[in-house]
Amino acid sequence: MNKITRVSFRVAAIGVLIASLSACAMSRTQAHAGIGAAAGGALGYVLTGGPIGTVAGAAAGGLIGAGVR
Repeated sequence: MNKITRVSFRVAAIGVLIASLSACAMSRTQAHAGIGAAAGGALGYVLTGGPIGTVAGAAAGGLIGAGVR
């Protein structure tokens, strides 16, 4: 593994840890919106390969996730 991959992995792991610890104080709607935004951002990046698709996917996923009951 090269250095950039290791650093990226560490940053992602720290982000997941912080998100999981902060999720305890979230309401159910906020948690669903966060999960939807993460999934939408990932899907937007996969489909478009750029930052515009990532942001648009995260916004759409957050809105959809907030509406889930």
